[in-house]
Amino acid sequence: MRLDKLAYRDKPVQIRGLPTLYGGEGYWMTALPMPLTSTLQHSPGALPHPGRGYPDFAEPGEVPVSFENDDGTGDMPSLPMIAAAAWLIGNDAVVEQTIITAMLSSLGKIAAIQDGIHGMTDELVDKTWDEAQLRRRCRLLHIVPQDVAGEPPYFGVEFACTWDTEHGYGLMFHGTDVVEWGGGDVPNSTWIALRHAEGRS
Repeated sequence: MRLDKLAYRDKPVQIRGLPTLYGGEGYWMTALPMPLTSTLQHSPGALPHPGRGYPDFAEPGEVPVSFENDDGTGDMPSLPMIAAAAWLIGNDAVVEQTIITAMLSSLGKIAAIQDGIHGMTDELVDKTWDEAQLRRRCRLLHIVPQDVAGEPPYFGVEFACTWDTEHGYGLMFHGTDVVEWGGGDVPNSTWIALRHAEGRS
């Protein structure tokens, strides 16, 4: 993890089983050792999301992860978020393939949505793209463990992508199950995970 890329005011937080977290006041960052999932950050075509930038503190083989307590308070991330981060480290290979499978399965619906948009300026999605073609068009920005209790845990994944350079692309997962996909706001919306956990979706 490149500490020179973090803000000087970020304070270290030690949590057993996780790399050191940095931040405070309800928001922390770290880089999880996930060498397979980290390959989703290497797109030559997808520029960083203009509104969120690209977390460049992760070393090769690491994935940027952000934790946020919904109320913006607390000295530590919640227990569900900590458990989710530990699960992600232990299930790197599964997470990588789960993300790819989910993205490929959504291509047809994305293409259908684009058909109804006039004046498209971004790349048109082809529902026949394979994994290699998809990887060239999206860049993993970060993973967001959710403050929602669940076994397996809830987490979101945000991407920059060539087919929606303004909003990006995101997914919410319950373990290996897709809860919802859409724009870059999806993985950062705790209410989506909470609604699913309560059986309302």
